[in-house]
Amino acid sequence: MTYLLYPTSNVDPQQLGGKAKALAALAPAQLSIPAWFVLSPHAFYASLAPAQQHALAAAKESEAALAALASLALAPEIEIALQAAVTQLELDVVRSGGAVKSPTGLRLAVRSSAVDEDSAQHSFAGQLDSFLQVAPADLPARILAVWRSAFSPRLYAYRRQQGLATPPLAPAVLVQRMINAEAAGVAFSADPVRGRRQLAVVAAVRGLGDKLVAGETNADSYHVTRAGEVVEQQWQVADQPVLTAEQVRAVAALARQTEAWFDRPQDIEWAMEQGQLYLLQARPITALAPLADPDGVYNLWDNSNIVESYGGITTPLTYSFARRAYEEVYLEFCRILGVPKRTIAANRQIFTCMIGLVRGRIYYNLLNWYRVLAMLPGFKTNRQFMEQMMGVKEPLPDLIVATLDQSNWQQRLIDRGQLLGTVLGLVSNHFLLARRKRHFYQRLQKALGDQPTPLTALRADELPAYYRTLEQQLLTRWDAPLVNDFFAMIFYGVLRKLVMQWCGDLAGTLQNDL
Repeated sequence: MTYLLYPTSNVDPQQLGGKAKALAALAPAQLSIPAWFVLSPHAFYASLAPAQQHALAAAKESEAALAALASLALAPEIEIALQAAVTQLELDVVRSGGAVKSPTGLRLAVRSSAVDEDSAQHSFAGQLDSFLQVAPADLPARILAVWRSAFSPRLYAYRRQQGLATPPLAPAVLVQRMINAEAAGVAFSADPVRGRRQLAVVAAVRGLGDKLVAGETNADSYHVTRAGEVVEQQWQVADQPVLTAEQVRAVAALARQTEAWFDRPQDIEWAMEQGQLYLLQARPITALAPLADPDGVYNLWDNSNIVESYGGITTPLTYSFARRAYEEVYLEFCRILGVPKRTIAANRQIFTCMIGLVRGRIYYNLLNWYRVLAMLPGFKTNRQFMEQMMGVKEPLPDLIVATLDQSNWQQRLIDRGQLLGTVLGLVSNHFLLARRKRHFYQRLQKALGDQPTPLTALRADELPAYYRTLEQQLLTRWDAPLVNDFFAMIFYGVLRKLVMQWCGDLAGTLQNDL
């Protein structure tokens, strides 16, 4: 049975626990991590007497578990192995050039490393005991204290709150060379409060960082951009910052290095000893997942109307067709209504993202629909009609509308002129609609009737060729349905407005009946 584990050991990561597992994963990254080893959970169970094992297995509450562990002591073979590991740790520290700083010799940091601690879902921050400045002679007692803390009332309460099983498994125990820090603290590779991914947050105190981690003291704080610019800072003592600007950038860079290594934002603990920056711990930022990045592009997804066409889960193949169809159809729509070619070309990327596939379901990219509508004259009126047609429950906030329609007085004057032209075009299209529909059905019949060979008999290269032919014949000439839909939107909007104006609260659903 393996009781002591090292960064280079080929062991089951679950035996390392959360903290040590992260440090072991970072070993190839060649970051400055204090020398360490781990006492595996096997050591805990090997130290239990048969009576203790039975009592612990039967313990339903913390009090019974702690009573079973009251007389717990390390097994003799584990204590011997532990003494050898500490001696080797001291040799490794001296050999690597990291002198033992304390006048009384090597000092250790002793921390829990539970299996489900520091995971992506549960941080266990402050739940288990940790000890700093531990003399080697006191190491067995501190290890026993860490083990007992895993069965404390607060741990039972935390696990039940998080939906985790009780009684808990015994934690591994991480033993590190103690860093005699001039400055220490925590850092986040992204802002965990505001969700800003481009800002790293650094908190620093003088000396050891244990009181900061425990929430017992305040710290200097810094916000650092990806370019290394310190854009926000707050010092606890005026004109006496804990870190220089260069040191702040170094800590932020260390947090981002761990993020890059794990491919997700990280919360780290760090310490600085004689100018050397050390990484003590790393864990995922569990509070960040539900936060949208406020610096990102704002998108609004809505399926109020499209769910009638694409109900349920949609496959990627179907979505790729739908995405292309919406792009081409609404490009044609803008051309029919006389939107200038240069305006269409300048907004080409909008048409490629009229819809989106979100967790297997198709949604409207609602802001892009408004952006298309904003290209048309009379945007403010048309916006209300479109909201009614699409069945959205809430209108777009005026603050967002203002960003879509940022025209000056000259553009508004041109807009009125274009509106007159569009109205004349709509009148013309209204009278031509019957003929457009007739021609559309003729094209439809011709396109679908021109295929003498059944689709099942076509080769793999003939099928896409046939699809492209249909696309050219139909998709790029979808004028009649588009004009018809637009008139339906306008007429229904006008009807609803008149009904509400004439009938007021008595209107009910009269416009739908009409």
